[in-house]
Amino acid sequence: MNSSQQGGIVAGLRRLLGGGQRRQTAERLYAEAVERARRPELYRRMGVADTPAGRYEMVAWQVLVQLAALGDLGADGRRLGQEIVDRMFLDMDRSLRELGVGDLSVGREMRKLGETWQARTELAERVFPPAGTAAPAGAVAELGGFLQKNAGEEGRAVDGAALAEDLFTILAELRGRPFPTRPAAEP
Repeated sequence: MNSSQQGGIVAGLRRLLGGGQRRQTAERLYAEAVERARRPELYRRMGVADTPAGRYEMVAWQVLVQLAALGDLGADGRRLGQEIVDRMFLDMDRSLRELGVGDLSVGREMRKLGETWQARTELAERVFPPAGTAAPAGAVAELGGFLQKNAGEEGRAVDGAALAEDLFTILAELRGRPFPTRPAAEP
């Protein structure tokens, strides 16, 4: 076996074993998204429900903002984005179990989260334009209305417009920073 073949085998084993810098970067970026989703002003000032559903909503939108920024970087950015989404769903599975959802019900709950994720992804693709492109007319209002409907709880007003503006501000900040998308240690 020549050194080229050995290098390919080693790289393949790294991918199979789940190591590597891309995974570490995805874990760090996911942790940043969770940290942003936990900011107290989202719950106190903007009215997001401090419930598992409200917290999921905020984490999901923070990840979606990251995906929009990473999508501007092409295939490498999308691969890193997929790692972040995978990490988020592993975390959601763990959280459901910690909340006491039984093993037999976790799959059903994860399927529901996957369905809600798809709806949010479709909305994010409409409202978050590619870098250098203006947001579509009404994007803040559409996103704000969605958040107002889905991030609160009965009897509590959610400031959907403020939440939407916050997400657009974060998107602009993320687009202004470099993302390491292609780690040197991985092919």
